[in-house]
Amino acid sequence: MIRSIPTIFSICLLFTPVESFGLDDRIIVIVNDKVILKSEIQNAIDSLSDDEITRDFSTLSEREIISKIIDRMIDKNLLLQAAKRFDIEISDIALENKLIEIATSQGLTLNEMRNQILSNGDDYQRYVQELKDQMTVDALFVTQFYSRANVTEEEVDSFMRREKIYEQGNIKYELIEFVLVDDEKKISKDLINQLYIEASETSFIEVKEKYRDYDINVRNIGEIEMTSLPALYIDALRGKNNGEYTDLIESSKGYHILKVLSAKNKEVAYIDEYKVRHILIKPDPMTSEKDIKEKLFEIRNEITSIEVFAQKAKEYSSDLASAFNGGDLNWQRSKNLVPEFAVVMEKTPIGTVSDPFPSKFGWHILYVENKRTINDAKSIIRKNVANAIRADKAKREREDWKASLKDQAFIEIKDF
Repeated sequence: MIRSIPTIFSICLLFTPVESFGLDDRIIVIVNDKVILKSEIQNAIDSLSDDEITRDFSTLSEREIISKIIDRMIDKNLLLQAAKRFDIEISDIALENKLIEIATSQGLTLNEMRNQILSNGDDYQRYVQELKDQMTVDALFVTQFYSRANVTEEEVDSFMRREKIYEQGNIKYELIEFVLVDDEKKISKDLINQLYIEASETSFIEVKEKYRDYDINVRNIGEIEMTSLPALYIDALRGKNNGEYTDLIESSKGYHILKVLSAKNKEVAYIDEYKVRHILIKPDPMTSEKDIKEKLFEIRNEITSIEVFAQKAKEYSSDLASAFNGGDLNWQRSKNLVPEFAVVMEKTPIGTVSDPFPSKFGWHILYVENKRTINDAKSIIRKNVANAIRADKAKREREDWKASLKDQAFIEIKDF
C-alpha cells in the first residue's frame, strides 16, 4: 500500500509526522544528465517498509530522513548510468523469469502476485521497474567486480586456517586414546615403535597391562566433533576411517595413538564421475550434418575395443587436444559439461559406445570407460571459501569504485 511518510511514522510511533512534499512537482537533484523529481523522492519515502524504518531511520530527524533517501537515489542513478555505459541491460525474458521466481517463492502465480500488489494499493509497474533496476545493478557488480576478483589457493588456505575451516568437512569422531606419558623424552624410539605396533595389532588395554612399568593411560574420548580436537589430532586423523589407527602423535606430554571407532562427516557430498572418451566432428560448408551423422555411425560400427576407439579419435576427431590422447577426456562430472553431452554420458553403459549426438560444438560419439562415486566435500568447502573471499574483495573494490564514481559526477542538490 502507498503510504505517506506521516502515516508510516505515526503508525510505527517512531517519529513526529513529516510534512509531505505536496502536489507540486519540481527537480530536487541533478545527477549528470539525469534529474530526480520531488515526486520520486516522495514515492521512495512512501515505499519504505516498516523494517527499513525501524532499522535505518528511527533515530533520524525529518531532514536527515529526506537527505538519506536522496543519497540512496543518487547512488542508484549513478550505478544505472554506469550500467548503461557498460551496455548492461536486463532482457524482458530475464525480468519475467525473476518475477515468476519471486511469485513461486511466495506460493503464488505471477498474476496472483500482481493482483496482491495492486490490492495493497501499490503501483505494480513501479514494482517491476524497481526490480529491473536492482537486477541491472546486481549484473553490473557481478560483471565488473565479482567475476574479476581473483582468489589464489594460498588465500583459501590462509582463510581456512584463520577461521578453523577444515577441507574434509566437520567430522564427528568416536575415539579411544592411548597415551604413553614421557614428558622428559627418556623412552627409547625402539620401545615407542614396539608399543605402537602392539597397540594397533592387539588392544590398548592389553598393552597397558603388559607394560605396567610405564605410565600409560587409555581413555575413551567418546563422540567429539573434529573442531573440538587439538590441531595435532586433526592432522593425524585426516583420511582415517572406522576401525583405523592414527600414526604415532608426539606431544609435549608424550606419545599418543587414536583409534577411530566411527567417523561421520556432516558435509559428505557424493558425486558421480565418468572416465570418458569422445570423437567430435564439426560441421563445415562442404559437409552436411546428415553426412557427419552417417560417418560417425560408420566409425562407431568399426569400434571393437578401447584401442580401436583411441585410434579412430586420433584419425577423425576435430577436438585436437583430446584426439592426441585417443579422445581421452579423463574423469568428468556432468555439471562441467554441456547438457547434451552430459545426458548421453550418464545413459551410456560402461564399456560401450554411444550413438552419434549433437551439441553446440558439433557431432559426437563417446565411450564410457568407467564410473566412480567420490566424496566431493573438500572441493565444495574450498569453493565456498573462495566465493566468500571473492565476494569480500568485490565488495571492497565496489565501495571504492562507487566513491570514485560519486567524486567524478556532477551532482546538484537543490533546496528542499
